[in-house]
Amino acid sequence: MTQAGALRWARLFRALGDETRLEILGLLAAARSPICACEIEENFRLRQPTISHHLKILRESGLVSAERRGLWVYYGLDGESLAALAEFEEALQ
Repeated sequence: MTQAGALRWARLFRALGDETRLEILGLLAAARSPICACEIEENFRLRQPTISHHLKILRESGLVSAERRGLWVYYGLDGESLAALAEFEEALQ
């Protein structure tokens, strides 16, 4: 494993290391299409800035994609990054 690869994995696993972010990923996985940030917020007892912070970390890790539609941002899972999780096991062998 290269240093760049290790940094990539560390960022990905740090993003996955929080239960709120895992719950957000679960919501996005259950959705058939990208969902509005406001719909994500409705599922938590957290304030909007906190949810935005978690979404930012998920975006930066590459697990989630974001698309602005008018005033709202819609979030969905990023298929390439999710496929990269399967590559992790191969990288260790």
